Amino acid sequence: SAAAEELKSQLDQVQENYENALSHVASLNETERQYEVLKVKYRTAHEVFSACSECQNCGQCGDGWKRFGVKCYYFSTDTLNWTNSRDHCVEKGGHLVIITSEAEQIFVNSSGETHWIGLNDLETEGKWMWVNKQPLTETGVILWYKRPDIPDEPDNWKYEDPSGENCVSLGNESGHTHSWFDSSCSKLKKFICEK
Repeated sequence: SAAAEELKSQLDQVQENYENALSHVASLNETERQYEVLKVKYRTAHEVFSACSECQNCGQCGDGWKRFGVKCYYFSTDTLNWTNSRDHCVEKGGHLVIITSEAEQIFVNSSGETHWIGLNDLETEGKWMWVNKQPLTETGVILWYKRPDIPDEPDNWKYEDPSGENCVSLGNESGHTHSWFDSSCSKLKKFICEK
């Protein structure tokens, strides 16, 4: 009948409108995701640019050191435990790296290797401190590794070392080099100094 045809036509129009709305929502979600990605890229670029502009008249870092922003970095080729790495950096006139921005994290991660960084909870379990005694909670950048279905880092795993994991490396032996891992301080790893 004519009424049934009219109703079917209206239902078809509703269905089409609904599908169009779903398509617009998906498009908006993708646009929002791209916007968030761009925001992170902009913030990183801004940090790099700011660091560079602050350092137009900086001197040279010295042999074996690389400049980024206003700091100089030394990427070791040998491996030491965390304590010896810390002491070696002091002997070189610096300290184990203290990561204070996403831009700095990207720079120190550029080698794609695992390195000791200047973060530990040796004094008080669970209270993470940088080698300059600044609490992790005050530096603004926290980049622990996050797992999909088991506890995230730091996990203080005691299977290899009964004293637990009290020192932090950028990356681990499984190839996850973009995040931080608590690790046994006695392990031998490369390390990054800064001055």
